[in-house]
Parts: sequence; C-alpha cells; structure tokens
Amino acid sequence: MIQMANNITQVKEVGTVFITHTVLPRNSKAYEKTTCLQPIYYLNGLNTYLLSMGEFLNDKQLITGNNHQLMFLRNKLPVLICQPHVVGSTIFWLNLMIKYVQSLSAKMYGSPQ
Repeated sequence: MIQMANNITQVKEVGTVFITHTVLPRNSKAYEKTTCLQPIYYLNGLNTYLLSMGEFLNDKQLITGNNHQLMFLRNKLPVLICQPHVVGSTIFWLNLMIKYVQSLSAKMYGSPQ
C-alpha cells in the first residue's frame, strides 16, 4: 500500500517486461539493446511507467550522472541511460519501446545438455 496525493492504493507485482532502448556511452558509438526488467509493478490509475532505482542498486548496478544524464552501469558497462524530460528537470526519462514476447527471438549458445 502506498499513499498517493488523493488516496491510498495497492501496488501489485505483475511480471516481466522486455524493453528496447539506445545506449550512448561517452566517447563511444550508440547501440540498441534489449533489456529484461523484473519485477514490474502496477499502480491502478498511473499513466506512465516508473523504474525503481532501488531495484537497480539491489542488482549491484552503479548509478552515475549529472544534470544531463543518469547512467546505470553493470561491470563498468552502460546498461541504461536516462535524460531529463526538459533542461533543468529533476525527473529523468528513458526513451524505450516495450517488446512483446512474440517479437523476441532467443539465442542458444553451446550444445544442449
């Protein structure tokens, strides 16, 4: 349960989502990446998606940045890069596309056991 501006609502864990986003490391070439995010939480009536920085920190990621971008790193490699919605904003956005399972293809390395 969380307190919202006008009421109290329940947060429900609803599963997993795959997102495709562009990673633009400093001094390097931009590339597209598909990332699996879990758990995903649902808040009734919310019209946008929120990412919990605590989940990224629990995943042993390092978060670094300034007023132009937040960079999430795993093993010193960029995982996600978020920018402010408008210059000077303190709310950062991740530009992404949600991928549906039907559009993903799995790759298997090595021989099956």
